[in-house]
Amino acid sequence: MPRLIKLFLLFSGLLFFITGCNTGKMFYDYGDELVSWQLDHYFDLTSQQEEWIEERMKLHLEWHRKEELPRYMRFLIDVQNSARDGLTMSELDEGYARIDQKRMRTLNRLIPDAASFLATVSPEQINTLEKRMIEENEDMKEELDSPEKHSRKRRERFWEQMEDWFGDFSEEQRQKINRLQTKWFAGAADPLTVRMERRLKTQPQFLALLRSSPKKKDLENWLSRSVNNWGGETDAEKQARILRNKKRILDVDKVLTPEQRHHAVRELDEWIEFLDKTIKQE
Repeated sequence: MPRLIKLFLLFSGLLFFITGCNTGKMFYDYGDELVSWQLDHYFDLTSQQEEWIEERMKLHLEWHRKEELPRYMRFLIDVQNSARDGLTMSELDEGYARIDQKRMRTLNRLIPDAASFLATVSPEQINTLEKRMIEENEDMKEELDSPEKHSRKRRERFWEQMEDWFGDFSEEQRQKINRLQTKWFAGAADPLTVRMERRLKTQPQFLALLRSSPKKKDLENWLSRSVNNWGGETDAEKQARILRNKKRILDVDKVLTPEQRHHAVRELDEWIEFLDKTIKQE
């Protein structure tokens, strides 16, 4: 799936969590302009395209705030109730299924408009997109040229996220989780390397499609296939990957103390309150 579709999905419910906004209303008020601004970076949009994108995004954002955020809030409440005494595989199965349903509702709503926009891009804009892709690939290659630095940053991000959710960890816990990670990733491909290989494979395909003057339906089909099979996995490979991830979550869950689970529950309280306020704001 090209970087473009990710930009079109910025509004999908969690962007304002990472933008530093202290109110969801701010994102839902200005998300249309943010998406337009980022797409402009990749395509040098015309004024007509900017107006159309912002108009459509306003409609999608309002739908998302009214229809999807209440579902997110109920989901987080259910996660709280499930996680207080630890997780089970059946609870993870249900959670993964609900997340996938949320993802597909958003994608099914967005893909037609994403295809409509792509059908309007000019040859010059496609060239601009290609230039931006090459620039990003060069940046990724530089990061891959420093594997030790990349690995260190990856570990640092992991522990920052763990501490944000669960609080402090004892040295014994850190050692146990580090041993788990070593076992998980022994012989496994580095995610950034996999991402780079995927980009180099799919980007030329995407650019060739755009240059073929495709019909809107062709674009919708390509985007749908990319979303559902972005990694080129078979269904069996995808299910095996998901199962591995679930088992890793359960492995880490066994290391957590009741106090750390309670810390995560309190963190979810803040997000639930945040979503509730965002839903009610007009």
